[in-house]
Formats: sequence, C-alpha cells, structure tokens
Amino acid sequence: MANLQGRNSDRFEEDNWMPPLVLDLTRLVPGPLAVQMLQRVGFRAMRVSAPGGDMLQQVAPEIYRALQAGKESRTLDLKNREGREQLLELVKQAAVLIESNLPGTMERLGVGPEVLRAAQPKLVYVRMAGFREEKWKQSPGHDLTYLAAAGLVGRLEPVWRNMQLADLCGAFWTAMAALDGLRRGGGFYEVYLGEAAQTVSLPSPPFLDGSACCYGIYAAADGQVALAALEPHLWQRFCSAAGRENWAAAAMSPANGENPVYSEICKFFASRSAREWEKWAGENRIPLRAVKTEPQALAGAPWKVS
Repeated sequence: MANLQGRNSDRFEEDNWMPPLVLDLTRLVPGPLAVQMLQRVGFRAMRVSAPGGDMLQQVAPEIYRALQAGKESRTLDLKNREGREQLLELVKQAAVLIESNLPGTMERLGVGPEVLRAAQPKLVYVRMAGFREEKWKQSPGHDLTYLAAAGLVGRLEPVWRNMQLADLCGAFWTAMAALDGLRRGGGFYEVYLGEAAQTVSLPSPPFLDGSACCYGIYAAADGQVALAALEPHLWQRFCSAAGRENWAAAAMSPANGENPVYSEICKFFASRSAREWEKWAGENRIPLRAVKTEPQALAGAPWKVS
C-alpha cells in the first residue's frame, strides 16, 4: 500500500497520481468519522447521499459539517436505474466503499458487494453492521444498544450520555478494515459495531478513578489541573519539584479529606493558576496538564512520519 502522506505534492502533477478515492455511503456518526480518518491519512473522499439526506444534518448540523468537511458530494437515488449506474461508474474509480445499511439492503438494490467488486475487483467494500448473530442481523442499532450488548452501560455512566464510545470504536475498526483490504488487494468486510464496542471491555484498572493522590483532578487558584504521576519515579519527581519529599510514600494513599497528605496537595495546587502549574510541570517533566473546558478538535493525523 502506498505511503499516502509521504508522497511529494510536487509530483502529483508530474505523474498524474491521485489520492485513492473512498466512497462514503454512510449516515450519522460512525461511518462519516471512519471516512474522515481515512481523509486524514491522504484519501480523497466523496459523500454519496440518498435523496432524503442524513438525519444528523437536521438534529446536529455542527457535527454534520465537521464530519463532512473536505468531502466531495453526490446525491444518488439507488432505487432507480440511473442512480445505480452512476454508482457503478464511481466505483470504477474508487479504492474503498463504506456503507451502513442493514445487511442485504444493497444486494436487494442490485449494487451489493458482488456486483460492485465485479465492476472494480480491487475495491475494498466495507459494510458497517450492528451484530454478527443471525437473530440480530436485521435489527437496527445505535451507540446505546451496542454498549448495552457489550455490558458497558453501567461502567460508562454517565459518560455514555456525552460520548458515542461504541460509534468511535466502530469508526476505528472500519478504517482499519479499509486499510487491511487495501493491503490484501481488495475484499468485502462486515464490521460489527456491537463487537467493536467490546474493544474497551477491559477490567477497570485500579487507582485510575481519582481515588489515589498520584492520579486525579485538583483545583487550582483558577481552573483545574490533571495530575497523572502514576509510576513511582514520576511521583518522586513531582514530590521533589514540589519540595515535599515527605509526600513520597503517599502516592497511593486515598484522595479524601481524612488524608492529611491529600489536603496538603490540595492546598499546594490552590496556590497558583492552572496555566502556571502547567508551565511548572513542563519545566520539571511532570505528567500534569491544565484541564481545558472545551474539547480540542483534531487537525490531521495524530502522528509524524519520518
């Protein structure tokens, strides 16, 4: 598979090289997010919408715009012959197609994976489905039902109300399926979002819930800071930089008011602003950051290639 980011942009015109095209026939969050991930590693994306559009555009236009940024757009009615013929022509130019209809829908329309891969044998066709089990295959699903089936709702209370974790896991696995298909020279993949949610079905790690002094959120004079001095050498570094060697044995001691060390740490952080503490932490190589109040949007891929 070509290194999409590593190619020199000056060469694009010289050899008429074009980034691989991914066709996005999905709706709502997980599919468009998976395609956006592929965009960030160099794919060209085309949104292929049904005439009725996407519900997300109506209920959450800001999210919709963010997920569709940089994509070309076409509207095709796959229920008529002209729309299907246009899709076949697009597929001949595409490397990847991602759709999120119920299994069998595209087949009934006459543009299922067998038909489209006959038109473009190297096509990676990825279908985002809910569940693998036959009794659930035709059952619609969403983030909440995937989390419920994975046994995660209780553990994610109240996080599930603010973040679509199963959708995020599904998006990552869908993007990985597309890349794996390109590595293999094509293929048909069904990605099950109910199983993708199980990616995070790990036992709860001890001491990462804010119950220990070394790992938690502390109030600063202005704002909050997140301290994650989990390893002994990092906690020792924190204590030394703070000038409080007497805290060294208290890393895993309880973060509550009955613990005098915890009370001292709270007073310590309350003496400066979060921004000042972040600067101090950077100078002393301590795992501490100011808590931002607004989510930070990702621009590009979260890596550097050399």
